[in-house]
Amino acid sequence: MGGMTKPKRPLGLGAYILVLVGVGLVGGLAGGLQGLISDHAGPYGVAATIALMAVTLAVALAACIWWWRGIDEAAREAHKWAWWWGGSGGMAVGALVLLSLAANEDASSAAAMDLSAAELLLGGMWIILLFQLAGYAVAWAAWWLKHR
Repeated sequence: MGGMTKPKRPLGLGAYILVLVGVGLVGGLAGGLQGLISDHAGPYGVAATIALMAVTLAVALAACIWWWRGIDEAAREAHKWAWWWGGSGGMAVGALVLLSLAANEDASSAAAMDLSAAELLLGGMWIILLFQLAGYAVAWAAWWLKHR
């Protein structure tokens, strides 16, 4: 007898929350370890930081792959569409904000705020990321509203 197998049920909100919490905990642990590593200057400190970040990113990627393989095709399409249109649009808006700030040298410049080059770089990265995530969230919601 060729037994019929029960179709695999797609992962739901619980799995999504599990991935978010799990990756958040791994990131928190990595941040704590980075605090210990930051006391070691020079090439060993840099190598340890790179290794720690690589392991942390590998864990996050593995969790995302597990989650991606467990969701259904409609959810995959919603995420791909939202990331392409929403993430790209958000990145463009964030770039406009950063370019506008860079072109407008006034009293609120980096020197007046006493910011280092690293702080400026990280600030710019955060601005782009937040605009991408906001665009993604809007596009994701729009996709589901359109396809319901």
